[in-house]
Amino acid sequence: MKNTATLALSLLTVMTLTLTGCNTVKGLTKKDKEVITTAEKSEDAYYQDAQNAFAKERYREAIIALNNVRTFYPTGANAEQALLDLIYAQYQANDFEAVLTSTSEFIRLYPNNPNLDYALYVQGITNMGGSPKASRLFYLDQSQRDVSYLRLAFNDFQTLMTHFPNSIYAPDVAQRMTAIYNDFAEHELVAARWYIKRDAHVAAVNRAKWVFQYYPQSQSVPEAIAILAYSNDKLGLTDTANQYKTLLQINYPQYLNQDGSIKLNLGATSITKKALSSLSLGKLGRAKDKDDISYQSTYDGQTTPQIIRQAVSLNLPTNNPSQ
Repeated sequence: MKNTATLALSLLTVMTLTLTGCNTVKGLTKKDKEVITTAEKSEDAYYQDAQNAFAKERYREAIIALNNVRTFYPTGANAEQALLDLIYAQYQANDFEAVLTSTSEFIRLYPNNPNLDYALYVQGITNMGGSPKASRLFYLDQSQRDVSYLRLAFNDFQTLMTHFPNSIYAPDVAQRMTAIYNDFAEHELVAARWYIKRDAHVAAVNRAKWVFQYYPQSQSVPEAIAILAYSNDKLGLTDTANQYKTLLQINYPQYLNQDGSIKLNLGATSITKKALSSLSLGKLGRAKDKDDISYQSTYDGQTTPQIIRQAVSLNLPTNNPSQ
């Protein structure tokens, strides 16, 4: 009996502790007015914290302060500017995945904001760097990697140029569009060179023809014609090969040897590698008032109207030879 009573007392104690524990957890997780977190500072105070952090280049601190502005004062006077500043802080903190989330949100929430071109510009250069978790070194040979993010960047830039042709970012964007266009063409030539080395001349012809037809304004056209002449000759299609040789003689004689044979350098580096590495990121400033944007492009090339007209005329095909 004594053992039975002791066991019953122990069970009662366990049940009591269990119920007490459940009530404690319930109290901790209860979401009512007593447990909802409230702002510790005013909207202006949080925003000033962000400005102080910017002054010291402490971008992680700025991100925290700006997120507080947006969390506790989503319709406040600083809400739109806080999101713009957040885009800048996240970019400077190398948090590129967050940048793309913020730019998309800004474009969706504030389509009439006068700084919409800034959001499109930052979104474009972020996509131009590739996957958010990939290397952000813009001087890498972009044509030999996944080009899906380059297509996204091109679309961002194209949207900006369509809706904001007079944007201060237009000359820089035009350079980037041209470089991406050249990269897509070079991407096909990388494959064509690979096929030639393996005597897969039909595949090489398809790739080079794609460049010739769909990237007619690219820097890769001369080499594409040379590959078409070379591979058609190897396939025994002499007449076709001679037609392309004639084009080379007239327009690009540097691709012909003195004996009339095709001059190919299959070990050449990307034509557009230099073009991409020379693209200026400028000084990506914060988008504030239109008269106080600290962006400064170091673009030095054709006159602005020329480079913009050329870029606007560029388009990427919707598919590729493998499809």
